[in-house]
Order: sequence, then structure tokens, then C-alpha cells
Amino acid sequence: MTSHRDIRNILDDVLDGKQLSKDEALRLMEVDTQSPDMYRLLSASWELTRRNLQGRGEVYAQLGINFWPCPRNCGFCVFSSDAGVAREKVQFTRREIVEKAREMQKQGANAIFVMSTADYPFDRYIEDARAVRKAIGSRPPLVANAGDMNTEQVEQLVDAGFQGAYHVRRLREGDDTDIPPEKRLATLEAIRNSPLDLSYCVEPIGPEHSPQELVDEMLRGREYEAVNNACMRRTPVEGLPLAERGEISEWKQAKYVAITRLAAGDELRAMGVHEPSILALRAGANQIYAEAGPNPRDVEEETSEGRGRNVQECRRLLWEAGLEPLDGPTDVFRGNRS
Repeated sequence: MTSHRDIRNILDDVLDGKQLSKDEALRLMEVDTQSPDMYRLLSASWELTRRNLQGRGEVYAQLGINFWPCPRNCGFCVFSSDAGVAREKVQFTRREIVEKAREMQKQGANAIFVMSTADYPFDRYIEDARAVRKAIGSRPPLVANAGDMNTEQVEQLVDAGFQGAYHVRRLREGDDTDIPPEKRLATLEAIRNSPLDLSYCVEPIGPEHSPQELVDEMLRGREYEAVNNACMRRTPVEGLPLAERGEISEWKQAKYVAITRLAAGDELRAMGVHEPSILALRAGANQIYAEAGPNPRDVEEETSEGRGRNVQECRRLLWEAGLEPLDGPTDVFRGNRS
């Protein structure tokens, strides 16, 4: 059992610049959400974000470009072929993709993530991205969110105008998905060895996941030098295999956000949370998503008409949480690492 003094010492050490160890992260996972230590934990993470990230808030726009059954069969995703939620093959035209990206830029998104299903043709993905980059100019940064890739394909992302890539080893990868974990890790390694900046996330968190599983993924983001880390709780969608397992509360999500933020340390350029709440933002997150097009947690083909928020709504939420919404492109994804 971890004492109050142990918790205070761990938090003080992190705020003094010490890197959080795995054992210390596991000790923080023991914090009772109904105890005073929970507030100490949230306060320390908020302080780290306020101090190192200057209290700014950032909105990244995620643009989904296709809605169809995916053979990777992730048990938490509406695109899963086996789940049968997505039945028709819907693909936005390049013109529609460009128009949505322009609208996101106009609304003031600090970065734009281009998201496809894992089986989307890679050559088409690259051409879609080139069209978006040409339409919006050199800014804001583009971040890829696609399937697994080899080194050559990662280089093509750079050539197409991306500055970053979102990629993760999901919780229970290979069990709750039909994707071998080693494929995810190989892609992460290819990204780390490229000029792209990595965006990582502990996801999708459900009530069944153990402290050990969660801490392993919290630290994996640090291991692969993610500039943006995040936590995402699983959203139960009727008809999906994992829906019956339920979801964690926003309060528990805030705890995981705080520990992930502390584990990332001083080098982190942004800390995300999905889906957003003021509670999680006060726990140390400073970055949230506006969404358009398909969404893995929404049965609507256009999530802006369903679960998705727009940029203005996200900026308002950041302000409500006491953060200063960033005007202009983010400098989190610089795309110039050696």
C-alpha cells in the first residue's frame, strides 16, 4: 500500500525534473480516486502542463476520409468487418476531402490529422494528402493516421507533406484486434527513425485493463519519443464486441491522464485526451480534437453531425478549463527530427 508521503515525494520529484519510473507510475495507479491524493495527483499534472506548455490549449482537427468494413476487426471500432456496423463502402471524393480540410483550416485548427481505415489503399492515401497539402499551403501541420507502414512508406508520408504521424500499439493488440502487435511496433520504429514527429495515445481504455497494461503503454509513448501523448477511454457503441465490457468514468480517465502526463516528463510538447472533458483538461491535458468525416466511435458517416465537435466548440472547452486556446498553427509537429 502506498502511503500519502510516498505519493507526495513522487509528485515533488517529478515537478523537480526527475523522470517517473515504472514502479513509481504503478504506485500512482494505486491512488484512490476518492482520496486527497487524487487531488494532489491532478494538481501536479496540471502544474507540469501549465509550467512547461505555458498553459496553452490546442485543437487538432481529425479528418476521416472513408467509411467501410475493415478486415482488421478491432473490437472497439465501427469499421470492424465482423461487427457489421459499417456495411456500405463509402469513400469521400478528393474534392470533398480538400473542402473539409480547408474548412478546418479556416476554423483555426492548429493541426490537421488525415485518418483512414487500416486497409485504405496507401497510394490513394498519399495522393489525397498531397491534394490537401497543396490546398491549405504549408501550414498548419499535417499528421498521418493510417495503417501499418514500412520505412519506404513512412518516407512517402514525408514527401507528401506530413510533419507527424499518429500510431499506437493499442491495449490488448492482437487479442481485441486482428493486428499482430509486432506490426504496430515495427511501424513505430519506422516513424521514430524518420523526420516525422510521433503522436501517441494510451487507448482505448476500458474497465478491464490492469494498471500494468496501462503503465506499459504510458511509458511506450516516452520510449518512442512521442511529442504528443494522450489517453482515450473506450466509447461503447451498440453492436461492437467490446461494448458489453462498459466504460471507465471521466473521473478515472482524469487519473490516467494525469499519470500519463507525469510519465511523459518535460520533453512533451502537448498532452491530449479523448473524448474531451473539463475534468481531464484540469488533470494536465491541453489538446483535444475536432472531428469531421467518419469516426471509429460513431455510426454516422459524418461525425460532425453526430459525436464530433467542431473547432469553435473545442476552443470554448479549452477556455472553460482555464487554458488559452492557441491561435495559428502548432509548433508541436516540426517534422525535422534527425
